[in-house]
Amino acid sequence: MSGNIQLLSDTLAAAKAEGRSALIAYLPAGFPTVDGGIAAVKAVFEGGADIVEIGLPHSDPVLDGPVIQTADDIALKGGVKIADVMRTVREAHGATGKPVLVMTYWNPIDRYG
Repeated sequence: MSGNIQLLSDTLAAAKAEGRSALIAYLPAGFPTVDGGIAAVKAVFEGGADIVEIGLPHSDPVLDGPVIQTADDIALKGGVKIADVMRTVREAHGATGKPVLVMTYWNPIDRYG
């Protein structure tokens, strides 16, 4: 198992060993700004999250609710790019050592290549 998958597996196993569910939070990257989003991820970890899923903003997030759609729109209007999402992941994981995942639709990955 790679280091990242092992960290995720170990985090889930630790929560289970403690007799609780893992707290997995979701935040869209770049909301309200890239730096603000990074600070928010760190704060969520400080607040007790075990894992954070970072959403890659998408121009047509039809499977998400209105709150996430609005946050994605704000992030995209602010100019967030895939590189900003990766920076968010790097900085959040680097500061906390905790698992950070990326959630996205297929279209941005297909466009990015």
